Amino acid sequence: MHQILIVDDHPMVAIGIQAITKSIVDNSAFTFAQTYKEGLEALAKQPVDLLILDLAIPGSRGPEMVEAYKNVQQDVKILVFSGRDELLNAPVCLQRGANGFLHKNSSDAEAAKAIRMVLENKKYVSKLVRDAMLSSLIEGKTMQADPAASLTARERQVLSLLLTGKWLKSIAEELNVKVSTVGTQKNRIFKKMKVDNIIDLAKKFWQLEENTADHL
Repeated sequence: MHQILIVDDHPMVAIGIQAITKSIVDNSAFTFAQTYKEGLEALAKQPVDLLILDLAIPGSRGPEMVEAYKNVQQDVKILVFSGRDELLNAPVCLQRGANGFLHKNSSDAEAAKAIRMVLENKKYVSKLVRDAMLSSLIEGKTMQADPAASLTARERQVLSLLLTGKWLKSIAEELNVKVSTVGTQKNRIFKKMKVDNIIDLAKKFWQLEENTADHL
């Protein structure tokens, strides 16, 4: 019996990927979770052979979730199934320990291929990502990654509050930490996002959000 956990907050998407999985995996049982926390709890209760993970679920920590789920079950095979830009996010997810990255715009046939490969303990990325990774390797370059993917959970929390226009003191009070701590986190966010001020940070963040929406 293959145990499969699907972590996605859109029921129709989860049902669709379940149907594709059933068509290629005999004798399979499915568990569903709609949030990052629910996924962790489900995995802790029942080890699985395959975890299909959306990056945009409630409570998401982005590609960092891959490592968190691996900490619960070290040998779990993870196929990231996301609408986010695969050229930016696939390399990061693989580096974090994912076995594959499947874009939500992929055909049913490509989804079936990805699921089959991951269950066979192989790596899966689309031809687009493979070609880009090969080109980067040949040219000795590093593929561009989504800068927001490197933010920690607390840094994303501070980022969200900064974008609402809150001052460091107000953020520190809300998070119950020192102002200097928030200042350090803000500087780290600026460095990772490669910006020098709040205005540029907001522009870059919303550009990334627009790029993500375009791929959904």
